Amino acid sequence: MTSRSLDEHRQRVADLLPTMPAIDISLADSHGAMLAADVLAARDIPVHDIAAHDGYAVRAADLTGARASSPVTLPVAHDATFGELAARRLVPATAVRIASGAPVPAGADAVVPLADTDGGVAKVAVRKASRPGAGIRPRGSELSAGTTVLRAGTRITARHLAAAASLGLARLPVHPVPRVVILAVGDELVEPGDRRGGVAESSGHLVAGLVKEAGAHAYRIGIVSDDRAALRSAIEDQLVRADLIITTGGLSSARNDTVADVVGSMGAFDVSDFPLLPGGRHGLGHVEASGRIVPVIGLPGRPVAAAVAFESYVRDALRAMSGHLTGTRATLAATASVSWSSPAGVVQAVPVLITEGGSVGYTVAPVGDVMAPTVADLAAANGLVLLPAEVTEIASGTVLRCISWEA
Repeated sequence: MTSRSLDEHRQRVADLLPTMPAIDISLADSHGAMLAADVLAARDIPVHDIAAHDGYAVRAADLTGARASSPVTLPVAHDATFGELAARRLVPATAVRIASGAPVPAGADAVVPLADTDGGVAKVAVRKASRPGAGIRPRGSELSAGTTVLRAGTRITARHLAAAASLGLARLPVHPVPRVVILAVGDELVEPGDRRGGVAESSGHLVAGLVKEAGAHAYRIGIVSDDRAALRSAIEDQLVRADLIITTGGLSSARNDTVADVVGSMGAFDVSDFPLLPGGRHGLGHVEASGRIVPVIGLPGRPVAAAVAFESYVRDALRAMSGHLTGTRATLAATASVSWSSPAGVVQAVPVLITEGGSVGYTVAPVGDVMAPTVADLAAANGLVLLPAEVTEIASGTVLRCISWEA
């Protein structure tokens, strides 16, 4: 058993979870990952002057005087194609039939819309004069070569995939999304809905959700027995895909709490107590497999304590592991609407309800018993207040810094 402060434990967790190394992966697989390097346009977009609509590419000077009552008729020389290179050169006093997005032939300086013509194939009657540049999207009008399109540290969404695809990129440099395996340990646990009796397992569900909300992949394996062989087997089975393992429960000094022994025998693991309320024991270490080091974080078994621990020292480190440049949740200032006491020398995490109003725009009040919040209190709260160890009294009207779960 080791003793350390919350800040020391937070730093140890951060050190244990280094940023995932950058790799190039296919565009389709990069969704949700963090971009590891800036993406620049390698060429102008579009690469040629292209038609803004279906019609006919012409020289504007050849349509002088064209109007509905006296159209100008031009022979259609050919159809423009969608090749990589620009279409053939326009012969003066002719037209080229062209589709929207096709490269404009050299020598043409306007694209007449179909609506202003008779739609002819061998020859076309144009019923309206044009001006140079009309109906043309110029080369580089969307992007110039060298423009930064996506910046490193961007979490890739559908919009970013579209931008990368428009640049012709098939792969992107990313920090892979960490795969987090969650094991709920304890013979007393049963799956929700199981009527055999026992404690309904909720901490694993909670942690899996928090992992997803932090931007990582979560794999909740379910309930694992305290039996040493069963626990070791469950961990070994998951090493092939785990970048991080999080356990809940199994950390006390009781004979049947085996997480520390099992993980320690597979690598290294220590259990610590530190002044955090709601509390419990916290574990940290790693297992070794086929030359890989897989970090293991042990959270308290009680769901409220597990949630507080995750928010206090796991979430930011997990986001940094994912390549996020920012980790902390949004915070806001709120005025306490009631008074309460906090134990001396303990960092107290208080689930709170934040509402609009008050002198700084928001008010805040604890949900439930500040000394023993329940899962129901956690569900009813929309934020969390972490009170420093030196704070023992919160007076009504005190301005507090609140972590918002909904911002």
